[in-house]
This record gives sequence, C-alpha cells and structure tokens, in this order.
Amino acid sequence: MIEEQDKIKLDPKPGFVIKTKILESKETSQISTKAFINVCHDPQVPRPSDEFEPEVVFPLIIENQWEIPIVLSSVKESKDKKGFPSLVYDCCINDACFRWCQISKDLRLILIEWCIESIELINSVTLERDYSVPKMLSKGELTRTELTKEELSDLGFKKLHDLQQDETLGLVEELKLGSDEEQEEENLPSLFNIGGESAAKKPMIEEL
Repeated sequence: MIEEQDKIKLDPKPGFVIKTKILESKETSQISTKAFINVCHDPQVPRPSDEFEPEVVFPLIIENQWEIPIVLSSVKESKDKKGFPSLVYDCCINDACFRWCQISKDLRLILIEWCIESIELINSVTLERDYSVPKMLSKGELTRTELTKEELSDLGFKKLHDLQQDETLGLVEELKLGSDEEQEEENLPSLFNIGGESAAKKPMIEEL
C-alpha cells in the first residue's frame, strides 16, 4: 500500500493550446477527429538537471541528452466550437521549463514536437504536424493528477526518444540561432534568473 506522504498531487496552471487532428489510429472512429493539446505547468513536475542555455542545450538535444519532462494525462472527450467531437490531452511540464519556452521560440517549437510525440507513442495514434496555436489558455478543465514519487522519476521519456527522435532532431537542425534577435533571446534566461528549484536527474513522460 502506498503511503499517503509518497503521493504528489499536481495542480496544473494553463499555458497554451495546440490544435491538430488525428491522421491514424487503431480506433478508426478517431481518424480525422480534432485534437487539442493543453500545454500546462506545475512546479512539482521534474525539470532537466541542466539549466536552459541555448548555446549549450540545443547541441545536447541533437545528441538526445537534454529534454523536458512531461506528465501526460489520459485522453478526454470534448467538443469543438461547432459542436463536433474532439479529443483533449494535457501535457504538464515544470514551471521553469514553461518560462524557458516563453523566452525561446525555438525551444517552444521543440516542446510542441515532444508533446505530439509523447501522445503518439502512448496512445498509438499519428497527429497532423500542420497544427495551429489558437488564442486560448486551455481547452476545458485541466486534469488534476495524483502520482507517486516513483512515477515522477520514471524514465519513459528516454524510451520515447529512443523510438521517435528523427522529427525532433530534424526540427533542431532547421532552427537558426545566429540572428541578433535570437542572440538576444539566448541572453534572457540568466537575466530573468529562471533557475528555480533543484532539478530531477532524469527526464520522463508519465501517462496518468
């Protein structure tokens, strides 16, 4: 029996929404269904052991040595604004990681790809990569999850990247960080002092 003190209850805060659709699924009724991904955040979700410094982190991502831990909710049924059925997934990350993605548009793009990949792997679906980001903080109510410390330290995200890293690596290689504007972005993390709490040593994805 799991002791009560070993359980951690997340209370995610809304961030932004990714709107896409399901292209392939074992459940044929899901094909062509709209899918919404709530990217949300909670300080209790683990974070990478290394701080986000673009000149250091992006090469590590290419080498599959740095990633943002994601807690993935179970799929939820909903409706779009026209009343048609849709599916909703919550991808919860650490607060500091969310701030990093607000500062760096390149890291935000990579995070979106990681969220899509995690949903595809765990739910055995293929999502449309031609997504949009509607002007909304969340689609419906965010899932409040309860999990153990062991579940939070699971290494599922490493498994994800072992299986599906090609698209992420291709995305990283396409990103150009040489412009003056992007160079300014690289300096922002230290100015904002977004180091935050101590990091978990290993990243993960946990389905709840």
